[in-house]
Amino acid sequence: MKKIALPDLAEVFKITPTRKRLMIDYMAWVLLVILIIIGVSLKGSLFFSVSNLTNIIEQSAIIGVLAIGQFVVVLTGGIDLSVGANMALMAMVAGLTLPLGVFGSIGATLAAGAIIGMIAGLVVAYAEIPPFIVTFAMMAICRGLALTVTKGEAVKNVNSPLQVIGFGPPHWLVWLGLAGLVWFLLTKTRTGTNIYAVGGNREAARVTGVNPKRILILVYVISGTCGAVAGILSMARYTVAMPTAGYGYEMQTIAAVVLGGISLFGGEGRFTGAIAGVIFVAMLRNILDASNANPFWAYCVIGAVLWVAVILRGLLERIRS
Repeated sequence: MKKIALPDLAEVFKITPTRKRLMIDYMAWVLLVILIIIGVSLKGSLFFSVSNLTNIIEQSAIIGVLAIGQFVVVLTGGIDLSVGANMALMAMVAGLTLPLGVFGSIGATLAAGAIIGMIAGLVVAYAEIPPFIVTFAMMAICRGLALTVTKGEAVKNVNSPLQVIGFGPPHWLVWLGLAGLVWFLLTKTRTGTNIYAVGGNREAARVTGVNPKRILILVYVISGTCGAVAGILSMARYTVAMPTAGYGYEMQTIAAVVLGGISLFGGEGRFTGAIAGVIFVAMLRNILDASNANPFWAYCVIGAVLWVAVILRGLLERIRS
């Protein structure tokens, strides 16, 4: 029986290498537009109200900060499963160091987050253990420390001086400010070029004079510091830190960066796509809340959308251009 030759999709749709790259990079924005259409159909003009849009952006701040760290780690071909547990631990550090004052508490928390990231980076770089295992262990360590130090109790401070931050500049401004710094690092500096190089081909980067171990340590320090910033924002907003906070945040950050078009193998991905992915996750939760759906359905929907994004990327990658 004679086989029927299937048409080449690259020829049918005139997909050049440049167009294929653009389709992957802007996949998150297309999905975001589709989600906006769904939101408008369910909520009408209320979806575009100032209060609703502000709520979406504000809700995306903490996940957005954590996704920044996740993005730079995934760029090197790694993954950070400890972001949620690290955030919970750092919120408790922020609460416990309040006697040092606002700036003392913030400084101590940022330093603690950077140390957590540096330890993970050192183990990944020098012990050459897969990042999945290293950060999974770090997740358990952070969660265990948070529970042990506080004996499982919440850290509360109703009159927390960190409320100055909570009631001060919107948290999304902190997120976008930090995103701007990391965007500049990745696109305008040699270090950013080296991060992409290590993710693309670690051995080739080493031959050209890049120190891959130093880059790996750096990206995990950035991720740990982002966890500290998220912890500070969480403590400032709620004036209470729970040792069990942050469950599922690692999945949401991974979903955001994958929706943004980043390659899980490293070396490819636009930072702006990750921003769109974060907004997508926050908007999805907003729509589900407006629909009076069970909030736990959000995890199912995020997982399904993640499947769709990975499948679409795989199809685009297999197209011969």
